[in-house]
Amino acid sequence: MQASVVTMSAYQFPELVDISQSGAKLVGSPLPPKGTTAILRAGALEVMCRVVWVKDEACGIRFEEPVSPRILQQVHLEGAVELSPCTPNVFPAAADKAGE
Repeated sequence: MQASVVTMSAYQFPELVDISQSGAKLVGSPLPPKGTTAILRAGALEVMCRVVWVKDEACGIRFEEPVSPRILQQVHLEGAVELSPCTPNVFPAAADKAGE
C-alpha cells in the first residue's frame, strides 16, 4: 500500500508492507534516517512515529501511540497490507536490529 512519511524536511512515499498496533515496515527509497520523527499516512491511518532501524531500502518505524485494531483492519482491507501478529508494545518489523 502506498504511504507517505512526512518529516520536518521532506515528504517521502514508501510502500507500507507490514503493520501492527505498535509499528510498521516500509520499503522504498529514499527513506528517513534512524531516529527521525515523522507522521505516517496510509489510507485511514495518520500517526506520529519514529524510525527505529534502516537497512538498504527498508525501515522499521514505531508508533508513538498504539493503532486501534479497527484502523489496522481498515488499512489491511484498503491496501492488502500484511498484518503482523502482535501483542501490545511488540512489533518484530520495527524492533531495533542490534548490530545492523
